[in-house]
Amino acid sequence: MIRLTRDDWCEIYHALGTKSLTLRKGQYQPEDEPGQDAKWIVHLEMIREKIGADGAHAADEGVARSE
Repeated sequence: MIRLTRDDWCEIYHALGTKSLTLRKGQYQPEDEPGQDAKWIVHLEMIREKIGADGAHAADEGVARSE
């Protein structure tokens, strides 16, 4: 099992934010199906919420697998 540090989680949090922003701006690539980007944005934001902006949630409590 790989343990990530708080800094690692913080970096992941910000990378997901960048991906979400790119999707919101429509700059990633065309959707394969209508509404796909909106679903991805919701999913990415749920993960970011679990991690926490400073990585503390994930580092201290772990991040459960999303369904």
